[in-house]
Amino acid sequence: MNLALDFVYYRNFRFDGRFHVRCQGDDLAKVARIRYELQRVTAAGTEQLAGVSARSFARTGSLADHGCPASLLTSARAGQYRITPRVILLEKEARAMNHPVGAQGVIDLPALAIDIVEEDLDRRILDKVPLANGRRQRRHAVVRKEDDRFVDDPYGQRLAPLPAVGPDGRCAPLLIKFREDGLAQLRQDLRPGSNAPLARWWPNLGAQLVLRPVLEPAEREDPRLAALRPYCWMEQPGAMSVETYHALLRTFAALEYVDSLLPAPATSATPLLLLGGAALLATLLTGGALVLGNRAYDDAQPTADFEARQYYLDEPGARWQGLNIRKVWAEQVTGKGARIHFSDGGLFPNHEELRGNPKLQIVSAKPNDDPEHGTASLGIMVAARNGLGVTGIAHGSELFVHDNRASDVAGATQTLKNLLLQVQPGDIVGINRQAANPAVLTTVLPSLHERPWWDVMQSLSQRGAVVLNAAANGSSASLEDKGTVRGYGVDLSQWRFFDDHGDAGCILVGACHSWDGKPHQYSNFNYRHRMLNAWGDSVVTLGYGKLQDKSGHDRDYTDTYAGTSSATPLVAGALALIQSYAIEQHHVYLDGDQMHLLVCASGYQDATLPDSDVLPMGHRPDVHGALLLLDRLLGGGRFHSPREEL
Repeated sequence: MNLALDFVYYRNFRFDGRFHVRCQGDDLAKVARIRYELQRVTAAGTEQLAGVSARSFARTGSLADHGCPASLLTSARAGQYRITPRVILLEKEARAMNHPVGAQGVIDLPALAIDIVEEDLDRRILDKVPLANGRRQRRHAVVRKEDDRFVDDPYGQRLAPLPAVGPDGRCAPLLIKFREDGLAQLRQDLRPGSNAPLARWWPNLGAQLVLRPVLEPAEREDPRLAALRPYCWMEQPGAMSVETYHALLRTFAALEYVDSLLPAPATSATPLLLLGGAALLATLLTGGALVLGNRAYDDAQPTADFEARQYYLDEPGARWQGLNIRKVWAEQVTGKGARIHFSDGGLFPNHEELRGNPKLQIVSAKPNDDPEHGTASLGIMVAARNGLGVTGIAHGSELFVHDNRASDVAGATQTLKNLLLQVQPGDIVGINRQAANPAVLTTVLPSLHERPWWDVMQSLSQRGAVVLNAAANGSSASLEDKGTVRGYGVDLSQWRFFDDHGDAGCILVGACHSWDGKPHQYSNFNYRHRMLNAWGDSVVTLGYGKLQDKSGHDRDYTDTYAGTSSATPLVAGALALIQSYAIEQHHVYLDGDQMHLLVCASGYQDATLPDSDVLPMGHRPDVHGALLLLDRLLGGGRFHSPREEL
């Protein structure tokens, strides 16, 4: 039986014994499940190594099952491997084809072959192409004195603001992270008769205190959600005054088994607050992309083709410093096989460049507070190549759309849950969201300033995803005592109000000038771990209506999308192209650190400070250069032949 199915299969650039596989194609909706069987082929015959069954989205309705993804584990050894997909159709589809149903109707498809050589077991990105010592991203070995360390405790000297009091006279809930076994220890301390200091200081607290774990009981058993297990919501006890509750929170902040406290907003009436005074809405500045007047073109006029004005697709020239993408499109590298998860403020799903795209999956559609912003971001990455409007950088890739503020029953953590449940090794994850320290709400910061987001970003990075966070757009007020200047970004390696929890494996994205590649002054910079950059101005994409303004929102375009808002999807699309080629051509994927090193070794070094060769926000991707280097590292491909080295 011929089925319109094909398979994406790959392993890490440095083979770790894991193979990853998923299915795509027009007949995917007919599939109930696929069993993948891993074998090693030796001179003595075929050795059965592992087998995994994966259910389909068509059967379960869960986007985590889209494409029947699976991972197969074996020992990290060189050899010839093959993965055999065994497909079982949905019963109704099998009957419609007069095909046996269930296990009697297994369809064995051709095996997928992967050869592992000894070099693959210990390969590193920079073995062959070391980074230059001169122009580099600055990484400070910042050592803060213990008494000057910025900590999670929101009730210390710097974080004086306590949870906001709402119109009802009560404080908003708190998100608490406990250390290992901390919740159990708290409950033990609050038991009647306990001699613990907490019970002595706060008698009868156990009868008043309400703690709600972020994860439901069934979710706590899912290993993918482990990063959220330590978190609980806590509410102000009903009979407790605000003053007494604040005193209780100061006590909680000092408990050795409490890791962090994050206040939630007192009311949803202010759309710029998320997960408390500690977070501003997930939507970044657009640099003046608002439409100040209605251009009112006749709606009957067809949309023009604006692709020629997407100068960020070009290689650098006298006027624009692009990402060198058109050259890889010419070699049919369009994002096929790559997956992007992108979280933003919403979208207009019926935009003419997005509707009907089977590769666009909406994970969370609410609250959809800023659909213009999200639509602009998505257009940069996956707008259709249809001869009108704009073309997405990685228009052949799959894109899963998340809403920054999606909420579950307990609170605004659904986006974090969805990411943990759905992201696979090799996926590109982009977070177009910003936070703030409640002591300096006029300066916006990357999401990983907040511990829940940092924990989830680390979990995704550790499983092999390439995780990007917008670096955010700096300060809107000059505050001498806080060290901020209006219109300028902050130095994330030094600014004491940014909480650097350590290396989460994440890449921050800064904003550079379109004309010379230098840093935009409003962009935050100098993140100690990893940064890349892309245009923070003049980006042509969907939405807003500056370039074309029709009735409604579904035919609008702009040429002024800006900020780290535009830079983040630009980098996400560029890295999706690199990942798609690595998977399709070489059957390997790059994790976040490997991808960052590849782009640093091949990218543009324009984002320097005046009279300096330091790169405070890293490199700008050169997509063609990255694929050329990848072919050199892996021994040939569409962009480099080993014969060229002879």
